[in-house]
Amino acid sequence: MSLGNHFRVFVCVVFMGVLVGYVFNAKKDVTDNPFIEAVKEGYLADYSDVTVRNAFNYAFKEPYWRYYEAKTGQHVVELSGEIAHLGKQGHAILQFVVNEEETGFTLFAMKFNDSVLDMEQKWTFIGAVYATWQMKQLAYQ
Repeated sequence: MSLGNHFRVFVCVVFMGVLVGYVFNAKKDVTDNPFIEAVKEGYLADYSDVTVRNAFNYAFKEPYWRYYEAKTGQHVVELSGEIAHLGKQGHAILQFVVNEEETGFTLFAMKFNDSVLDMEQKWTFIGAVYATWQMKQLAYQ
């Protein structure tokens, strides 16, 4: 092999290494984070008898939690999963904004089957989730 061929092979190997590194380090979901724990272990208004984690673990099929920092700098915890709501099976996404100290959060936005829910629909959905939790608790007693 000539020096030119060695150089080309070297450049190809470096390029492939960079490409593989980029693919494996592409923006990964953060699923273990203190902001996620703050929401999971917290309580929603009017539902202080059960944590958010427990209520949604009963209602959602395979709940998925992730954290990201929004472009606005807000700390967002997103919960998604499959759930039956108002007689329809579908995919729900809830977004919670967590304060910097990880001591409080607010329910920010919610979607069900690609439809953004308004305030009344959000709380109807939340009420159904907690009613599911209560029914399952009664079933185990």
